Amino acid sequence: MRRESGIMSRREHMRREANMERVSEGTASPSPTWGLWKRWMMPIGLSLSVILGIGLGVWISGGTSARQSARPLQVSESRVAPTGALATALALSEAFAQVARQVEPAVVHIETEAIRTGRRSEEDPFDFFFGPRGRPRRGTGSGVIVDPEGYILTNYHVIRGASTIRVKTFDGKTYTPEVIGVDPETDLAVIKISRSEPFPYARMGDSNKLRVGDWVLAIGSPFGLEQTVTAGIISAKDRITDGENAPFQRFLQTDAAINPGNSGGPLVNLMGEVVGINTQISTSTGYFNGVGFALPSSLAVEVYNQLVRRGRVARGYLGVYVKPVTPPIARLNGLKEPQGALVESVTDPESPAARAGLQTGDIIVELDGEPVRDSRDLTRRVASMDVGRTVRLKYIRDGREYVTSVKLGVRPSLADRREEPLRDEPRGKNAQPPEERKSSGPPRLGAKLEPVTPHVADVLKLGAVRGAVVGEIEEESFAETLGLMPGDVILSINRTEIRSPEDVKRVFEGLKSGDDVVMIVARASRGVGPSRSVLSGTIP
Repeated sequence: MRRESGIMSRREHMRREANMERVSEGTASPSPTWGLWKRWMMPIGLSLSVILGIGLGVWISGGTSARQSARPLQVSESRVAPTGALATALALSEAFAQVARQVEPAVVHIETEAIRTGRRSEEDPFDFFFGPRGRPRRGTGSGVIVDPEGYILTNYHVIRGASTIRVKTFDGKTYTPEVIGVDPETDLAVIKISRSEPFPYARMGDSNKLRVGDWVLAIGSPFGLEQTVTAGIISAKDRITDGENAPFQRFLQTDAAINPGNSGGPLVNLMGEVVGINTQISTSTGYFNGVGFALPSSLAVEVYNQLVRRGRVARGYLGVYVKPVTPPIARLNGLKEPQGALVESVTDPESPAARAGLQTGDIIVELDGEPVRDSRDLTRRVASMDVGRTVRLKYIRDGREYVTSVKLGVRPSLADRREEPLRDEPRGKNAQPPEERKSSGPPRLGAKLEPVTPHVADVLKLGAVRGAVVGEIEEESFAETLGLMPGDVILSINRTEIRSPEDVKRVFEGLKSGDDVVMIVARASRGVGPSRSVLSGTIP
C-alpha cells in the first residue's frame, strides 16, 4: 500500500510538472474560470470594437455628411393673417413706418458756425504775435419744411448768433438759407431755402386736439445723426418751464426721445401732421431722461405767420413789471388767497400802464372781465392781444377795487430789451426764517439804514420823495429774507410812508411775530435806470 501510494504520488508529481511546462508554452488547457471569461467577455469585446469603429467612422465623415444634408436658410413668409393683439401691434408698427416715410423728406439737418472771440490763450503762441483770433463755435440742430417754397420752422436757439448757416435736405443737398425772422420770446425762427422746383413739406396739425396718451414721433438729428425717428406719447400738455420765455411758452411734454440736435425738428402725430416743434429736455445729465418738451403747433403757426408777413412778432404791451402775489401781500389787500399780478414797477412815465394810472403795489385781478390767475397769465394774455386794442383792467390798491381802460402798446422784443421782461420770483430767499430766531422783543429788520442824500435822490429820480437807504445787511436777517439789497431806498412799509430811518424803526416797533410786512423800495436797475420793487414777508 505504501509503495503504491508512493508510486501514485510520483506520477501525480510528474503530471503537474508536465502541465506547468505546457502552461509556460501556452498549450495548457484553461481552468474553468478562464473558460467562463472567454465564453462571455470575448463577444462583448467584439461588440464594443464594432461600435467604436462605427463611431469613429461617423466622427471622421460626419461633418461632410451634415453639410451635404443641411438645407439652405430662407426668410420665412407668414401665410397666416395675424389676429388679435398681434394684428393691432402690426398695424401700429405700419402706422409708424408710414408716418416716417411721409415726413422724413421734409425734415432738414442744420449746421451753424459762429466766430467766438475771447481772451488770449497763454497756451497759443500765435495769439501773442497776431492778437486774439476768432475761434469757430459749431452747432447742429433740426428743422422742418412747412411750405413747398422752402420755408423752414426751427428753434431760434439753433441759429442764434450764427455767422454761417447750412441746411442739408433729405436728398443730401446743402443750401445756405435766408433768415426770415426770429422770435426770442417763443424760441422760434423761420428760415428759407430756394431752388427751382418745390420742396417736399410737412402739413401742420392742430395741437389743441391732442390728448394725453396720444402716440407721437420725434424726427431730427440727435448728436448729428440725421433722420433719426423716435416714438412716444404725449405725457402732458400746457407745461410751463423756468426762464424769461416762460410767459410766452406752453409746452407739450413727451417721452419720445429728444436729445441735443433734435431742437427745431418736428413732433408729428400718426396722421403725419406736425403738432409740435421739439425744443428742450428736462435732464440732470445733459441727455434724454424721459422728459422732452415741444412747442405746440398752434403757437408755431401763429408765430410763423407773423414772421413771414412782417419779419417780427408784434405783441400787446402794458408797460409794467409784474410778479406773483405772495400771501402777505394778499392778506394786506384783503384777498382771500394769492391771485392776480402784482405791479412791481411801471416801465416809464409814457407807458400804457402809466397813462392809465397804474402804480407800484397795484394788484391786477381781471383782464376784460376774465380773472387773472397770476403774473405769467397776465403777461401771456396781454402779449397775445393786438397792438392798439383797448382793454379793461380791474385792480386792487390799498384794499379797494378800481377799474381802468388801457390802450395796448407794442411789446419790445427780448432781443431789444436791456432788462428782464418780468420778475416772477422775489429777489430774496422768500423763505420764512427759522423758528429759533424768534425773540420776545420788537422785531429787527437786520439792516443798517441811512438818510437819503441829494445824490441818491438824483440817481434814483426820487424828486421830493424821501426814504431810508439800506446799507450793510446782516446774514440770515429779516432784511435778507425780504430780499433787500444794499442801495435800496425804503419808500413805504405796510402803506406807511417812510421818510427817514427813524420811520422804519417806529413801524417795526409796532409789529410782532407773525405780522406781515409789505415793503416798496426804489432800486437802481441794470441799464434802464431806477425802478420800484415790492418785497414781502412774515416776521418770524
